[in-house]
Parts: sequence; structure tokens; C-alpha cells
Amino acid sequence: MNVVIYHTNDFHSNFNNLKQVHAYIRANKTEHDLYLDSGDYTDLSSIVVQADGGKSAMKLMIDSQIDAMSLGNNEIDLGKEAIVELAKSGVPFLSANIRDLDHKKIDGIYSSIFLTKADKRFLVVGLSPYYSKDFEHASYDTFFMMGGVTTKEPITLVKQELEKQKGQYDYAILLSHSGLFVDKVMLEQLPEIDLCLGGHTHDIATFKGYSQSGQGEKLGKITLEITETGIVEIENIQLDLVEQQNARFDTLYKEIETTTDQILSQPLPHIRALAFDAFNESELINFICDALMKEKPSDLAIMHTGIAERALTNPVSRKSLIENFPSKLNPTHYQISGKAIREAILLSFDEGHIRNSGKGPGFRGSVLGSLGFSQNVKVVKNTDRITIDGHPLEDDKIYSIMTDDYLQRGSGYPSLRVEDSEAAFEPGFIRDLVEKYLMDEEVFVSSKVQRIFEESV
Repeated sequence: MNVVIYHTNDFHSNFNNLKQVHAYIRANKTEHDLYLDSGDYTDLSSIVVQADGGKSAMKLMIDSQIDAMSLGNNEIDLGKEAIVELAKSGVPFLSANIRDLDHKKIDGIYSSIFLTKADKRFLVVGLSPYYSKDFEHASYDTFFMMGGVTTKEPITLVKQELEKQKGQYDYAILLSHSGLFVDKVMLEQLPEIDLCLGGHTHDIATFKGYSQSGQGEKLGKITLEITETGIVEIENIQLDLVEQQNARFDTLYKEIETTTDQILSQPLPHIRALAFDAFNESELINFICDALMKEKPSDLAIMHTGIAERALTNPVSRKSLIENFPSKLNPTHYQISGKAIREAILLSFDEGHIRNSGKGPGFRGSVLGSLGFSQNVKVVKNTDRITIDGHPLEDDKIYSIMTDDYLQRGSGYPSLRVEDSEAAFEPGFIRDLVEKYLMDEEVFVSSKVQRIFEESV
């Protein structure tokens, strides 16, 4: 007898991809088969996820006959309380290495589970991201801890779990949201793992004992032959999913979308609309910069215009804010030289550069854009004159800035990069900051103050 293990990872709330997986699984999965996912199914850029912390989105996975999932960083970004609620959905969530801030296991999250198929016991162990690509320890904890979650070193914990369950399983599967390169290194130290199903780096990779399926645009299919002497992997492929009609999924998604739309579409009070231009100074980006300065007074605030998709217009709701500010980027405070600031500002005048895609960690926008500044900054483009509080920008001086972790990483504007250890990250995303200041008259008034001039005034 054969057992087929279907596998996905990193949907990031792309429900169109899930729709095709849903159709294939429901048409082909038998009682002897498994469907496993390696995390980052949810994404905070989705209004469905934002509405109720991903609980409604899990209904779609349940109807896709999922057997178990590991927790990716995007699930963890929802925060501890939301994770606990997700665990009540009926989907087994696995992570051997996440803990709360008291270093205790989180309710409803299991290190491993047993799944029995064809009279064989499959041990499935889950892992959440811990190592960076450079194998820096606890590399995600700075952001995880804002939501009440921390991580522990995974290799030791997997070994402990395998030892704890020794003799009780026939085949060991690791659902690892760690990335392909990290998985390869970890598996050298975990020879007891028979199959690793990876995620996090969005690779499409298939080789003996390993599968990772991009971002849900493909479906991993691992076929195992069950013999008297053991379990043998006889096929490991990636299925190309053909787009097809799926009335069952469409109906379920429409019901969920209607409910979540009602939750998020309630109007929010605000003072007035704010104009926006991705490539020139605008009220909306000025507003964000001035709100950042009010949130944490600094020498100046800087923001990339690609943080927004459009103007702030009526009606303003949590839904419209999510759609307008899809990126999951935190307000960030650090110190940097005047020279680095000058380099970034001059680069923001490069018409070719500011029209780049802006792709980078946490970024969900459509274009990089130029830079905007707090009202105490004045920039004269034709002279490259830059002043802060009326004083010329000094290359050798160190300035404190408020921005987001996109610019702090050097995304789009490399000179603004500093190490995470040199930055302070604030809870919430930029869209949450916008919502907080929607009724702040002072910030709305200051957003009209011009900061960038074509020539001396």
C-alpha cells in the first residue's frame, strides 16, 4: 500500500492559490493520505486575517482537509493571544521551539503529534524560525517578543522530542519553517528525520527526504511505499496546479469575506482626507512623519512613500487602512550619521530608483517611492541644501531618527541601514500609528507644511 503526503507552505493569505490546492486535495486525497503545511499560511496584509486574527481563514484550511501545520513567523506575528485562539480552530498547530515570555509552552501548541495511516505511526514535529541565514541565534525574537512570544534553539529540542517518542513511531516528519539553507544544515544533525517539509524561504525544492513548495503555487507530493520491513520514499515531485472552478471554496470564502468585511468596514472618526503621491511630497507621508515624531520625539523622522498605496479618503475604516498600508512594518528608532541621511535624501531624487519595486522584508507595497520627512526638515533639491530645525545637516553629526524597520534594514535606501541591535522597535505597524492619530488636529495641520522645495525660498 502507498501513502501520499501532500505539502504546502507560505501561502501568505493568497487564497487563490489555496483554492487550487483545495480543489486538488478534495478530489485526490484518500483516507490513507496526509496533507501538511509548513507555516506562513496567514498574513497580516489580508483583511480576512486582520478581522479576527486568522480564525476565519482557518475554516478554509480545515475544508482543505489539512492534518497539521507548523507555526510560521506570520502566525507568530499575530501575537500570543491570537495564537491561542487559532489553536482552538481544530487544526493541530505544531512548534517545538516557541514559548511565552516566561519560557513556558503556549496553550494548544504542540511540539509533535502522531498521525496513523496504513497501520503506521507518523510522528510529525513542527519548528518555527529561529536562525537567520547567517545562523544568528534567536534572530526573530526582537519582533516576536512584542507579541508575547520567544523562541528556543530548535535542533536540541527536536532531538529531545525524537528521544522522548523513540520506539513509538515508524516514520518521522519535520515541518520546518526555517528556510532551505537552515534546513540542510539542521538535517545533517538530525539523521533520525525521514522527511523534512520546509518553508520560509519560498523555494521550490524537491530532493530525497525534502520538499518545499514555493508560496502555494505548487503542491508537494511525496509518495511512500508501506512494506513489511519499513517505509520507502518512491516519489517526490511538485505538482503544477491547473486553475479550475471550485464552487465549494468560492461559497465558503464569500461567507467569510462578507463577515470579515462587516467587522472591518465600520467607519473610523478622522479629521479630513490626506492627499498622496508616491513620487513627490504629499500630505499623507508628511502626516506619518509628524505622527512618528509625536510618538517618539527625535531629531527627525523619515518615511518611504511606498508605505502607502493611495490617498486617505472617505470612508476611513480598519479595512481601508489595511488595504492602503499592507506592509507589516514597525515604527523604529535609532541613531545614524548626517552623511548617511544625506546619501538617502539624494538617492530619493533619482527618478529611476524611486520607481523600483521596493521588495524587502515586511514590505507588501507596490513601489519603493521617494522619501518624506518631519516638518522640521527642509530640503532644497537644486542646491542639495538640507536643514534640520533651521540648522544645516552636518555629515559628521549623529542624529536620532524615527522611521520603520524597512529603512532601518537598508531596504531601498542602503545608507540608512543599522544593525537590529542598534535599533529600538515599537509595537504595532505604521497603519496602527495612522489610526492612532486620525483625530489629532495638530498632526493634520502640520501635514500641510511643505518640506521639499525645487529651489531656494
